[in-house]
Amino acid sequence: MDVPVRRVRSCLKTIMKLYSILFLTFISFRSYGEYQVLSDSGLERVTAQADLPTIPLLDGVDFNVGASGIEIDLDVQADIGSIEWKDEDGYGDGGSAGALILKGVHIGSSSGSISSEMVRSKTPFAPSELAQIHGMLVEADPEKGTLITIKQIGDTQGNGLDLIVNDIYFGRDLSAEGQRGLGLLVEDLSNFVSDDYLARINKTFGLTLSSLDDGLGTQGGNYYPVKMRMQPLEGENINSNIAVDNGFGGGLEDLAGIGSLGQTSMILDAQFVVYVDKIAVYKDDWEAGIQGLMVYQGIDTTGDGVEDTVGPAALTNMRMETIDHQLADGSSVQAMYFSNIDFKADIAMGNIYMGDPDTGSLGALHIDNLHIQDTKMWIYPND
Repeated sequence: MDVPVRRVRSCLKTIMKLYSILFLTFISFRSYGEYQVLSDSGLERVTAQADLPTIPLLDGVDFNVGASGIEIDLDVQADIGSIEWKDEDGYGDGGSAGALILKGVHIGSSSGSISSEMVRSKTPFAPSELAQIHGMLVEADPEKGTLITIKQIGDTQGNGLDLIVNDIYFGRDLSAEGQRGLGLLVEDLSNFVSDDYLARINKTFGLTLSSLDDGLGTQGGNYYPVKMRMQPLEGENINSNIAVDNGFGGGLEDLAGIGSLGQTSMILDAQFVVYVDKIAVYKDDWEAGIQGLMVYQGIDTTGDGVEDTVGPAALTNMRMETIDHQLADGSSVQAMYFSNIDFKADIAMGNIYMGDPDTGSLGALHIDNLHIQDTKMWIYPND
């Protein structure tokens, strides 16, 4: 069975459009950015400040860039009317067209707690409530790839990045019939680990974790820089017969370094600590979610077998390629192929709840030494 090239293009174009929308979020009219071109010596100083002591960040990836880079500070607020992914023929033979629709996507940083009414509001943030993403350092090398370091997401007062989706519809948009979709809230996402939070999870789970000094003189906790490296791949498996139509404007493919998706094959390494104060879904007057979520990797710094220090979760050497993939029935399709997925993390959830966060608590959860390895994934159109 041959999969029409136009359907492959359509699927990949949809992914490109979503990528472009997210990219445009950070250059919206409510965004304020400060760009600084750094000298070689200045770049060395910034990188040294970002590296945490005793943790070999991106150890072994051989990324030593001798050229200048740029550093970006963003104070951002953005609103997107809707994002829609549509499947023209639905599921199986004779299926009907369906869609995944996100209506009312808002990014900002509320100065107070976010209520269920704010999750449904078309203007949940005041004009001054901007999310802070500071110290985004971009270094590039034509052979070794691109290294992105983000030093600070949010502030030290617990005000991280907030994401609100007013309505999520599965299948079709029911807003014209007066039905609300699922509301989504991601509240106070940051890379700041507070002393108060560590004290709570240490008590809850019997841990002895502490955070590392970030070298910034931060009070009440420490920032953990987010690091990601994208290294281009070359080889026989790279196909270039899928063209991406950039008719949706702006030359964003060139700006973001994407080009043809058929040629976008790379190795991805990432290390990060992420804290989220609350993730919740809403349906009418009901909600369910997680409070106090942290993704990290515990480190034993004393050799006594006890993890005593918060370190970064790590995604190592994941390969992304466009290949010809053979299905079980013998047919062949073009697919995005993810291989050598190796991910290590610990996950702490301070409170899992349904209904009221206080009275509907289901308890706390800690996942220790999660290791996903030698995993492969193919994504391809279903005809």
